[in-house]
Amino acid sequence: MRREKPVDHWFGASLRFSFALLIVLSFAFSGCKKETPAPKSSPPIPPAAKTAAVPPPATSVKNPAQPPEKTTPVQSVVYSYHPKGRPDPFVPLVLAQERKEAEKGLKGLQVGQLKLSGIVWDKKKEYVALVEAPDGLGYVLKVNDVIGSSARVARITPTSAIFEVKEKPYLAESKVRQVELKLKKEE
Repeated sequence: MRREKPVDHWFGASLRFSFALLIVLSFAFSGCKKETPAPKSSPPIPPAAKTAAVPPPATSVKNPAQPPEKTTPVQSVVYSYHPKGRPDPFVPLVLAQERKEAEKGLKGLQVGQLKLSGIVWDKKKEYVALVEAPDGLGYVLKVNDVIGSSARVARITPTSAIFEVKEKPYLAESKVRQVELKLKKEE
């Protein structure tokens, strides 16, 4: 005679308890099921309507003996826009003046606003341009420095600074023109 281990007895009891609990819960929830009403179907189509012939198309020739059909006048809908209290959709949200105030330094300037004050030879053996902004501030420019949103310094010679300016900076493939600022000769 084989004697059962206590672990086998416990496992078998818990398995039987779980199975019994599952059965009780399935019966309990099956009675709680909310019944949904059957979907309403459209009324059946009578067989005569299914086989009814399609009326012949109307002809464009009218019988002059018949009086013309009365037509109801079509009322046109007039829409009016009242802009009071609404922003103009064609005015930019950020004005050009506000953009210039927001961008300080070289980012807020254009090449035409700069005045070339001098050109200096630096330690790296390259030319550096000294420019003056309209507000009197001075800036030091090197090759590839960016001015505004559409220009960069292309090269600097002993007498001038040459800039590459994109005509339409918002387009990837925009025409690039060169603008040259020359030093004024001293008298």
